[in-house]
Amino acid sequence: MSNIFYFVEHYVPKRLFSLELASEQQMELLQAVQDGKRYFVIRAPRKGGKTILVAIVVVWVTLKDQTYRFFIVSGSEAQAKWLYDYCKAILWPGGPQFAERREFFKTFLRREPRATITEYKQGGWIMYTAATSKQVNAPTSDGQAMDEYVLIPSQIVQEAWPMNRSSTKPMRLLLSTATDGKENTDTFLDLLEDCEPGKPLHKEGWLKIEWESKDSPHLNTETAVGDARSAKYFLSEDMFNTQYTGGLPRRAGRVFPRTFIREMFKALDPENPGFLVDGTPYDTENLVFRGEGKAGVDWGFDHDTVFIEGYRGLGGKIAVMKMVIGNGTSPSDWADQAEKDTLAHNIDQWFADASGAFQNQEIRLRGIRVTPRAFQRRVYGKEWMVGVAYYWMSKRMVSVPDTPEFATLKRQLLKWKRGSDGKIKKGDDHGCDGFICFLSGWDPRYYELATEPIKQSGGEATGRANDWDGFNSGDRAWMPENWRDEQTLRKEIWEK
Repeated sequence: MSNIFYFVEHYVPKRLFSLELASEQQMELLQAVQDGKRYFVIRAPRKGGKTILVAIVVVWVTLKDQTYRFFIVSGSEAQAKWLYDYCKAILWPGGPQFAERREFFKTFLRREPRATITEYKQGGWIMYTAATSKQVNAPTSDGQAMDEYVLIPSQIVQEAWPMNRSSTKPMRLLLSTATDGKENTDTFLDLLEDCEPGKPLHKEGWLKIEWESKDSPHLNTETAVGDARSAKYFLSEDMFNTQYTGGLPRRAGRVFPRTFIREMFKALDPENPGFLVDGTPYDTENLVFRGEGKAGVDWGFDHDTVFIEGYRGLGGKIAVMKMVIGNGTSPSDWADQAEKDTLAHNIDQWFADASGAFQNQEIRLRGIRVTPRAFQRRVYGKEWMVGVAYYWMSKRMVSVPDTPEFATLKRQLLKWKRGSDGKIKKGDDHGCDGFICFLSGWDPRYYELATEPIKQSGGEATGRANDWDGFNSGDRAWMPENWRDEQTLRKEIWEK
């Protein structure tokens, strides 16, 4: 049992999995588990063998340490049951030919595997439940498998994740086909990217395992290839690419490059309290706006309302200083907040979502300058604001404190993307909208990056306008000098 390859060869029914038909990537995963790796992101085509492979890992890990507790989460109860049933089929295979094997595993199990849980005598278990908040909040586990990750609601992922945080030997396996358009597709693709060597998750010990249908011998039989040819007539290009080939879906890309976002957020300077690491003054208990103050507003009719406030300093750098998030769109309550912040931080102008007409008017009645931003307009609309924000971010001229107060903004900016139609995807973006409204207050056409004042060129016209030596206040002062000796040019229109 100490060797996972020996376990697969002698204890996993050949009808479920065979090392002879395993892809190189599947063998790589088994070897990584044998070597003690604990964090995996797995991408493969539909029916590519990822679920049974993870079931093998789950069973081997729990047999090796029978105090180990493994929990299975998926986008649906049926999908989670599918993985769990593979585990049962290994530990309690059906048929008279496996009677001896059942007796062998019976020595370790408390009882025959039940519908949703298999328990070991030493206290370990393998179980699954429906993907609901109540169910995933209850267990405490050591290992966690998230099957078809792209289908799992984001809220369930958030609530299920901490269940094995107290384990001294945690293990996580995230597996999925990269199906386009699902709730967690973009997040899953981000995870794959972040598991590449040198990227954040890879540094934390995460390993990315990917294979396509061409890598899997059992998907390259004459029958399987013929079925794939037929599928091309029934599936869209993207669906065939992700489900049959195992490729990645087309992505229009992020609104802002992740590099821009990560470089924009600055941590507090531990050696210089009251400052960020880039030298921007930032004291959470005494915010001081040291320049031209502005604010951006996104009204939360379907989500939270967001205020983002900051200033542009003498060096031209834009510093985000404050973020206010709250429920509701009460005109008077939010106008009170705007008035309070305007007076406290000397904010010159508010750039607010135009959909909150009553809210914006209430702020104006407090004597505050409000400029509405209509997101759907082609001129000064959302895409224009994104362009302004992109300009300043690309110049590394925006600084945001990397503190819990701005965690929502950072998370939303990192996941903000466009769909295949090129349009920005909606949902969970109120921080992003408030952010671009805020930066739209500094139109690059009117703000230069140069530190020195722009000098006016002294051309001929400028010189003549400022030449007082030849000043003439008579009725012909307007006349150019080269006309003065030309009688025909000096005639009035009624003269012959």
